Amino acid sequence: MSEFLKSLATPPVGPAVPAGGTVAALALAQDAALLARTGDGAGGGWMHGLRLAEQDAFAVRTADLEAWRPSADVITAAASVLAAAERRLSEVSGAALLDVAAAAEAVRSAVVIARVAIESRTDPVPALGVEELGVEELVTRAERITEAVRSGLTNQLVG
Repeated sequence: MSEFLKSLATPPVGPAVPAGGTVAALALAQDAALLARTGDGAGGGWMHGLRLAEQDAFAVRTADLEAWRPSADVITAAASVLAAAERRLSEVSGAALLDVAAAAEAVRSAVVIARVAIESRTDPVPALGVEELGVEELVTRAERITEAVRSGLTNQLVG
């Protein structure tokens, strides 16, 4: 991880340096790992996120004409991670709720970053438009999860 962060912090040499899309995929991997930690059973999701990060890095380095595709896959996979987070809301309490909220916020960040990566890598945007990926709906769902956790924690502190 430290090597990746060092390479990320290094100024790019040339236009084809993995960054945003790869970071979005890694965020997705972290989200799935956090949810698996709460007992969700979605432990394989973090491996999928890592694969997407590798695919993104490779696509950018090789100037693949479909370098936007791993980011689109991040957005698609984010829907299932959010569904797991939504399920966990009623199943966990205490510190595990923080993990659910952290996962939801990281998913929100991942899909927004992935959307920008798609937009920056396509000219014009591919036939599968960014709107069709449902980014705004995913962002709204993530925000609802975070608010539910925050209000639940507030109720625990007050009650």
